[in-house]
Amino acid sequence: MSANRCRIQWFWWLAAFLLLAFFVQSGVWYFEHAIKPDQHSAMCRAHLKQLSLALHNYHEHHQQFPPAYTLGSDGKPWHSWRVLILPELGEHELFDAYRFDEPWNGPHNAELAQRMPEVFGFSGEPAAKFLGITGQYTAWPSQASSRIREFQNGTSNSILLVESADSDINWLEPRDISFAEAMKRRNAETAPRLVGRYAETEILLADGETRSLSQLVEDRILSRLLRVGPTGETRSAPPADFPPQQDASVFARTDVLPVPTMPIVTDRNYLYCATFRIAWDGLRQTPGSPVNLKPMSPISSELNRLAYSRNNLDPDTYFAATVDSTDAAKMKDELQQRFPGAAGPTTSPADEKAKGLVIFAYLLKSLPFADAFDGNTTPLLFPDNSTKTRVASFGGSPGRYQVHIADYRTDEDFIIELKTESKRDVMLLAKIPAESTMQATIDRILKRVTSPNPLHTRFTLEWNEDLLIPKLSFNIRKSYDQLLGCELVDRPISKDQSENVELISQAEQATAFVLNERGAKLESTAEIEGFVSEFGDDAPPPPPPKIRKFHFDRPYLVLLREQQSSEPYFAVWIANTELMLPTDN
Repeated sequence: MSANRCRIQWFWWLAAFLLLAFFVQSGVWYFEHAIKPDQHSAMCRAHLKQLSLALHNYHEHHQQFPPAYTLGSDGKPWHSWRVLILPELGEHELFDAYRFDEPWNGPHNAELAQRMPEVFGFSGEPAAKFLGITGQYTAWPSQASSRIREFQNGTSNSILLVESADSDINWLEPRDISFAEAMKRRNAETAPRLVGRYAETEILLADGETRSLSQLVEDRILSRLLRVGPTGETRSAPPADFPPQQDASVFARTDVLPVPTMPIVTDRNYLYCATFRIAWDGLRQTPGSPVNLKPMSPISSELNRLAYSRNNLDPDTYFAATVDSTDAAKMKDELQQRFPGAAGPTTSPADEKAKGLVIFAYLLKSLPFADAFDGNTTPLLFPDNSTKTRVASFGGSPGRYQVHIADYRTDEDFIIELKTESKRDVMLLAKIPAESTMQATIDRILKRVTSPNPLHTRFTLEWNEDLLIPKLSFNIRKSYDQLLGCELVDRPISKDQSENVELISQAEQATAFVLNERGAKLESTAEIEGFVSEFGDDAPPPPPPKIRKFHFDRPYLVLLREQQSSEPYFAVWIANTELMLPTDN
């Protein structure tokens, strides 16, 4: 009987234990799903606020945010932004203990891995959980730095940091989340991902505010939040996807000219960029005055006639200076401060006997599309002499919403605008008959954009309409030989050199341009050196067809200008395939 009583007692003890376990488990479940998410969110936001304050203090001290990482002596990432902001977090002792002469995982620095400040992650977990999104157009452009003024989408619309719940990143490691991985979010194959611990992900915006990001946010919206705009890129090194530079003589069917007023020649490309006009203006004694040369040429006469207003360009996108050759090094330093990695003037510092003049102009524009077009479209057949050549092209989804049909008459006569992330710049592509000169063609295009065909009422690229644009890629250096050796007349020369003359010894322009499914990039330089030598109405157009076709399969013009200006800073008339990319198909 006692044995039975004992078994009964054990049964009740076991039942009580199981019941208690059930209630404990229920309590844990309730804590995890009802209480902890709110506590977790509050903790994340507190940490993000603290990191925001440190990042903005760093910006105040250095006039820029820290780079995502800095490079070591071997050219590889060595140090993370998390280390760089330690003083702004009050972690002076930890910062002083870190050695910048060895990588983050070197023998000395590795010992600091376990000393991560709690603000970088979740309580009780060793990995960094608040990460930047790295990429060319994000707030963290790799080893370059971004500035608040470069956040063209607005600081309240730009993500600075995100929660990455599954991150296993050592806080010292110079690694965050790439833009491509961030766009995959929870579907990325490997950590770290842009993902919260619970249903929503905590993020920090560049204005210091924290928000919860839904898993259901559209890719289009997420893409815009992760990008700060194109100017962030202009502060880094010039785009790596420009082709190698070639002399203009290599391009037998392309005319490179410093003014847009010369004739368009059948079957020849015409390339113009405003940098040489900007440099020429540096030769003038006073604004608008002519530069007197001996002898004069048609190009120098046109340059004198066409002063280029600096109001046509955003000051943050160009550099122009006129100095004595002895000060060329200072000019290069100033250029590097504004545009790190930019190709500066080729002049070496001169001695007093060879003292002369150096005029230099630099322009950098990056015009990315918010969403890339399809870059693997059917090859386009473009007329090339008496045949047609297959060239690489882009168009269509997912970027078709970025196409504005500015004017349309027929499938062989239309103008489109490609919307980029730059709110300042306009990109027009016009498949229209050429006028006698480039300038007349540009004027015709701008007039049609302002006053389009009255029968043109469909301004969007519709789902069943094709768009095919050739991919352009070139990097051309042009020497304007007709200006070399010309004497600069009526320019002041020092008293001890009064018997000498000042001659133009260099007049060059380099223009690199890429247009593809991701957007357009332009970099141009111009350099001029002088040295002292010891001696009617159209007929009504037909109505648009039901389904239009926008194929740039015959001569067309690409024009870039800023919104406030009717005068372009870049234009290229494409009449053959010399500046296009061949297709791999």
